[in-house]
Amino acid sequence: MKTSSQYQISFANAYADLYLDKENGEFALDLRRQEITIYLNSNQYGALVLLIQESNENEELMDYILWKKDPLQCDDSQLFEVCGPDHVVCLACTPNCERIKLTFDLGVAIDLAFADFQGLNELILEAQADLEWRRELLRWNSGESGQDFQAT
Repeated sequence: MKTSSQYQISFANAYADLYLDKENGEFALDLRRQEITIYLNSNQYGALVLLIQESNENEELMDYILWKKDPLQCDDSQLFEVCGPDHVVCLACTPNCERIKLTFDLGVAIDLAFADFQGLNELILEAQADLEWRRELLRWNSGESGQDFQAT
């Protein structure tokens, strides 16, 4: 579910809330069941988006997360690791534990159940598909780099 005001855009579902501060170009990710809020700049948010996209492309990992394969039937030593750009955020999943560990270079590691990760995944994909959200990202990325991406 999206809400938007003059100063903020937010997306929420049963697992997480994602906020974009329009004035400062900062992001907040509130993980509900873990009762933690992580504040990210645009580079950190971008790394999280790329990590989520890359994890979605790993079919074997997603088969476990989406319960197409029974995690308890996998090899005990099986481990999936996905790292975002420059290791800003990394994912480690041991399917038979039915958990995903997200580690941010901020010194924060979060343990997520598969359902929590699915909720985070859906939230980020929903935000990335939203036109207003993308416009704000483009505005902040253009301002940070000093170049107009639309002109290239």
